Amino acid sequence: MSRRALLVVVMGMVLAFVLGIGSTGIALAQAPSKPITITWWINPWRIAPPGFPPDKAPGSEDFPQWASEEFMRLHPGVTVKYEVVTNQGFDQKIAAAILAGNPPDLLRPIGFQREWVKQGLLEPVDDYLTPEDFEDFYDYALAEGYVDGHYYLFPWNNSNNGMGSTLLLNPAVFAERGVKIPDLPDRSWTLDEFMEAAHQLTFDRDGDGKTDVYALSFPAKDLQVMMGWMHLFGARMFNEDETEVVLNSPEGVRALQWIVDAIYEHKIAPEGAAGMGIYDSINMFHQGRTAMGYGGPYEIGRIDRYAKEGQIAEAFPVHIAQYPHVPEVGPFAYHTCGGFVVFNQRDPEKKAMVMEFARFLTNQENMALLKSLLYVTTRKSVNEDLYKGSTWEAEVDVYTRALEYGIPYFGSANIDTDPVDQYLQAMFEAALSRTKTPKQALDEFAATANRILFNK
Repeated sequence: MSRRALLVVVMGMVLAFVLGIGSTGIALAQAPSKPITITWWINPWRIAPPGFPPDKAPGSEDFPQWASEEFMRLHPGVTVKYEVVTNQGFDQKIAAAILAGNPPDLLRPIGFQREWVKQGLLEPVDDYLTPEDFEDFYDYALAEGYVDGHYYLFPWNNSNNGMGSTLLLNPAVFAERGVKIPDLPDRSWTLDEFMEAAHQLTFDRDGDGKTDVYALSFPAKDLQVMMGWMHLFGARMFNEDETEVVLNSPEGVRALQWIVDAIYEHKIAPEGAAGMGIYDSINMFHQGRTAMGYGGPYEIGRIDRYAKEGQIAEAFPVHIAQYPHVPEVGPFAYHTCGGFVVFNQRDPEKKAMVMEFARFLTNQENMALLKSLLYVTTRKSVNEDLYKGSTWEAEVDVYTRALEYGIPYFGSANIDTDPVDQYLQAMFEAALSRTKTPKQALDEFAATANRILFNK
């Protein structure tokens, strides 16, 4: 019998209801001495659980229902209750639950909330990550939930759905216009190469004198996508020591002016961008009204799901490419990740079981289920073979290569930019509607953000 197994048995016999420590050094959840109920919330993730019919599109409840039932099967005496919370109103619902003193035990937040740590709402998870975990998880994924010397996040999905990281290309439109798609393995292109292609990809298909297809669109309301373009010429949100917002640098002004000119001077993107959100942009791409869209492998999966659900006529092939770059700055992509946080637990026995559930969700086998969404995981060991031999191997490879140039667009884990998001969006809306010049909009945003974040 292994040391860990022996220790579990001994501790279970002596104190079955108390927390044990395994040979790995992490806390082990014992069989509960009393009924335990775990609550967890997750936003809609259409993950196919084991055995799900391949010809059907999974719903948002299929994975959480399976995960809850499987964990209960493995841990008799534990009841797991899940709730799928819609993206719209998600933050408000969790804020209300916190205010009422009744948050879920486990949550997959839409973005790690550092203020929850500072308010003392979350449990550190250091003791529940093994040495193997620390080696397996990407460093930046662990850093996402690292605050004041402790880890507060079980990493799960690597990066996001690709917004701000990569572009989607419709090869049929490229072929129709005789435009060459950037070469594998990187599908990287310079800004000059991109602009030459964009002009050819913007055209009047039916000859009525109006543009039917644009190269792309600019959704001013999606901060990740728009901040990607802001990095074209090397702009950054903060100075090096993160004590000042400097997005209004000459590089930032140049980037925002380029976006405005792309709409109004080059006309490679439609007007009305100030009122566009990401789904407006996605729909234009799905409808063939733009040759390029935004996202990573997940967005290819979305097309397949939409076709199965009848939201679009049929699925169509998509290629992934990097954002264009200027050679003197180089490529860039948005670096972030998601995962699970544990809210404060008063009962040590329940705490151990909640942590065990979080470990269950993020173990290698279950993390690999993200493949059904064409997501990349936060575990190196899982990603190594996850897409080998699949239809999407080349596209996922382009995406992961792009992430090697990842930048935390909104600063490090030490900075909470949520309080200024509305002003950042307003900046993009003002510039793209031409109610303010790019410099005016950026200067106003920087002044407001510095006052809010740094009392300057």
